[in-house]
Amino acid sequence: MSQEATKRERRVAARDDRKRRASVAQRAARIRQIVVLAIVALALVGLVIAAVTTSFFGLATSTPLASVGRTVAIEGADHVAQDTPLTFRSRPPTSGTHYSTWLQTFGFMNPAPPTGNWVHNLEHGAIVILYNCPQGCADLEQQLQELYPNLPLGRNARRGMPRAIIIPYADMDRKIAVVAWGWLLELDEFDQDQIIKFYESRLDRGPECRDLVCPS
Repeated sequence: MSQEATKRERRVAARDDRKRRASVAQRAARIRQIVVLAIVALALVGLVIAAVTTSFFGLATSTPLASVGRTVAIEGADHVAQDTPLTFRSRPPTSGTHYSTWLQTFGFMNPAPPTGNWVHNLEHGAIVILYNCPQGCADLEQQLQELYPNLPLGRNARRGMPRAIIIPYADMDRKIAVVAWGWLLELDEFDQDQIIKFYESRLDRGPECRDLVCPS
């Protein structure tokens, strides 16, 4: 075999080797691309699953906000001195001028504290459950007292106390009213499911709350 033929064979072999290595590199690049795309897809699926199972990381509730109760026009949010005479257009009030001091405790209270104080609690994202029984209603009071410890705590609860106030209130037309800032649920009879849904959907959403974090 001539020397020239040997050189030619070496050139062909080198060229074939370069093609083979280029082909191997291309396949490796495609495999890496497929792996990266698979990882991204799995991450996106995991993010969606986490968002759904945590109610979009706590930024949403399991109940649509507008599905329980109704909105009420905001009447303002000015603070005035304790015992200043107050008037509200909504019966019961869901907002408006109120006292500068809010209630520091929650739960069932009878006699009721001044309206101007618990309206301030609404501004802080708390919920107030009102009941109107001119002739007395021991059974309803018992139901409301038993309901309170079953309410979800929410992220701003203190000392294991749900941020709900349960009090008698006469200046309204229905037997039961559940109140949040700018929202109202009215009932003629005790309905635990409705009350809890309203509580869950409106808790920690007062105007002084930021990202569901409220003054307590």
